[in-house]
Amino acid sequence: MARFLRTLQLQPIIPVIFAPFMHRIIFLISFTIGVGLLACQDDPDCVSITTDFANVRFYNFENGEIDTVDVNSITLEGSDSVLYADTTISNVMTIPLNPAQRTVQLAFDTEFGLDTVVLSYATRNRLISEDCGLEILFAELDYVRNDFDSINIVNQELVESFDENIRIFN
Repeated sequence: MARFLRTLQLQPIIPVIFAPFMHRIIFLISFTIGVGLLACQDDPDCVSITTDFANVRFYNFENGEIDTVDVNSITLEGSDSVLYADTTISNVMTIPLNPAQRTVQLAFDTEFGLDTVVLSYATRNRLISEDCGLEILFAELDYVRNDFDSINIVNQELVESFDENIRIFN
């Protein structure tokens, strides 16, 4: 009997019946699963493009090219916060801004000596949505005091897409 069944080679009936419609069936199943997954997303889009960090980059005063600076320390005045210590900065460094204040004073101890920068900024609240709440926008970034050779504010608004807000020339 087993020998008889092996020689009979029965083909499955379902693929033969549905073969002309198989691509449509696969599409409908995929579409139904995709719609079902998208329908489950009831969370609001709470993406914010703002940041509370100012991006600072050092430049050579003589040739205007990006510079590498040896840093002993960079501190926030009025706090115990040491932002950078015993490091070499060759790219962008980030400076945190406090939304409860309108200025920040930074003390730089670098290979060029001691320098101070006082930055001022304004904050505004923006409603993302009722579900997401408010976000704080930092704008009107400027410097009040500067002990470096030169400083240039490139972007006054703090947005994540800006890779540089402040240029400091030594």
